[in-house]
Amino acid sequence: MTIAIIIIAYVLNVFLNRWLNKLIYKYDRDNKLMTSVWFIPIVGTIFLFIVFIDVSATKEKNWFTGKYWK
Repeated sequence: MTIAIIIIAYVLNVFLNRWLNKLIYKYDRDNKLMTSVWFIPIVGTIFLFIVFIDVSATKEKNWFTGKYWK
């Protein structure tokens, strides 16, 4: 049972990383798809969150104020 939970968590993490990469690519088309990062469980997710925040903050000034939220 423990092995099944670990496998399911890993697969869900891969899909989370793919979704984050899609959001990064949507904001900034100059970034390339980082497919190798999808399969690194924790470090890849943290890396993609940091890149997403950086791309979002630099793309639109005042992103965190809610003025440009869609």
